[in-house]
Amino acid sequence: MIRLGKYAVAGRIQLWITPCAVTMPPPHSDIISVPTNERLCGTQFSHFPVGGPTPQQPYIGSQSDQSDSIVEPSWMLYQCESIDGVVTELNGVDKRDIDVPIIRGDARYPIKCEVGETLIVSASGGLKNVFEKGLALTVPPFWPGSATSEWRRLLNNSYMNTFNAVSEANARAITTPLIGAGARGAPVEHAAEVAASASAEFLSYDVSEMKILFACQDDDVADILDAALRECHEYE
Repeated sequence: MIRLGKYAVAGRIQLWITPCAVTMPPPHSDIISVPTNERLCGTQFSHFPVGGPTPQQPYIGSQSDQSDSIVEPSWMLYQCESIDGVVTELNGVDKRDIDVPIIRGDARYPIKCEVGETLIVSASGGLKNVFEKGLALTVPPFWPGSATSEWRRLLNNSYMNTFNAVSEANARAITTPLIGAGARGAPVEHAAEVAASASAEFLSYDVSEMKILFACQDDDVADILDAALRECHEYE
């Protein structure tokens, strides 16, 4: 694990490279941001399409009634390649915390968290002793094909709602991936711009000492995020 950079006053924004943000988070992190789906059910398939749509089958092996309308994705993501997938594999979410009212939909496809919103839950299983403050589940938007104002707004909401909730929980530091650039399909360059601007917006009013620890696996992704962070923050 390597820290690539510290930004803003007192290094409140940091960039790290780690083999896995879930099992090897940056030091002193007591909560992690987990990009997830609207059902808050974790990943239920061995692989799924990058950029959507979210599979609607209730379990592995069932058949979809939307097969004719689904566009073939450009590539697939395996469960272990996503933050949500690793958390699911480790049984990391306390199921009692996601037993929340259905906002819309039905029992077959219940929507429990809207795009851009965040819910903090307790960590369980193999993550209980890793993230003392729990997990911040957030639902980022799917990439619509271009960086529309609505896409930027919703992704910014995912970050801001997460940062605000985590600060209110008195966390020392949050580990966060580059939200939106994984299963939701956003190009890294655009996702990094929103990440950097959202972190700068949060620091403009937050008076806590909470640190934001961006975690990447890939050198190229880290370089792009570093450039975006340098545009919005003073580099230490």
